[in-house]
Amino acid sequence: MMPDQRLLELIGNIPEKMLDEALNMKKICRSRKRRVFYISAAAACMVVLFMRFVPAGQVMATQIREQVERLLEELFPPKDIPMTFEGMEENIPHEIYGELSKETEEFPEETEEISRENVDKAGFAIYVDMDSFETTEEENCHIIRGKPVVYTREDAIRNNEMLLADLSEEEAEQKIQEIVEKTQEFYDNLPTEEIRITQIQEISVEDAAGEMREELSEHYADVSDIMVSELPKGLYLRADEGTAWDCEVKEVYFVDNGLGGVFVITASSIVDAAEGVGVRFHSMIETFRVLQSFDSVQILTSEEAGITTGVVK
Repeated sequence: MMPDQRLLELIGNIPEKMLDEALNMKKICRSRKRRVFYISAAAACMVVLFMRFVPAGQVMATQIREQVERLLEELFPPKDIPMTFEGMEENIPHEIYGELSKETEEFPEETEEISRENVDKAGFAIYVDMDSFETTEEENCHIIRGKPVVYTREDAIRNNEMLLADLSEEEAEQKIQEIVEKTQEFYDNLPTEEIRITQIQEISVEDAAGEMREELSEHYADVSDIMVSELPKGLYLRADEGTAWDCEVKEVYFVDNGLGGVFVITASSIVDAAEGVGVRFHSMIETFRVLQSFDSVQILTSEEAGITTGVVK
């Protein structure tokens, strides 16, 4: 059976009244912005309803997860994001990454123990430059990490033409190998540049930011005051080890998940990367959106999700 046919079969298990409620959500919008909001909410709502009305114990988790991934792509299609590097603007292709909200109904009690950490979690979506970064997951953490740099023999020859031109063939080959090994070692020893997205339950944005600031103050030379972040809407702080080119920098964003908890987005880089990786990190983090579910699913834009206070000391 084709995936779309299977999806239609799943829809057939959902009460008609609830399907009508989900689909009719888009009819109450009053502006273009609200229209996108409610259409997205209706689609996401249908996925949650699949989980609630498909009989527990049936082997459907894999198929449903595949449909969830397809749904995210449909709600957030690929797009080009303009970025400026050294005064030159480029349009960089980005693709969506994230997960939908998790509810108790997604975990059949007779087949899987439900931990407190896995119940009623909000989902999220963020656009990622997949050409330069890769995504992975660790326990309770989503990671966007720069792809490993591989310095090749061709790179060494191209970057050292004048040096190699005065050497014999044997000396040149030896020099190329030396350059490749030293340069690759340099890249391998650089601090990891990555974005980590975690979700903490039962804590306010202010408390999460305060606790993080105390923790960072124990390990970093300079930690900023807690400030308001507009994109994404929430709070923000910055910590660094110093001003040398290879000193580590951490920028941390705190976003209300709408369920009594907080998304913590931590971007780690080095001082010298501010105009390169730093620009890419900021552009991706600005697209972060909370996907929240109760009886229906809400997709919160940066304007609709969060905090309206000034600078927090």
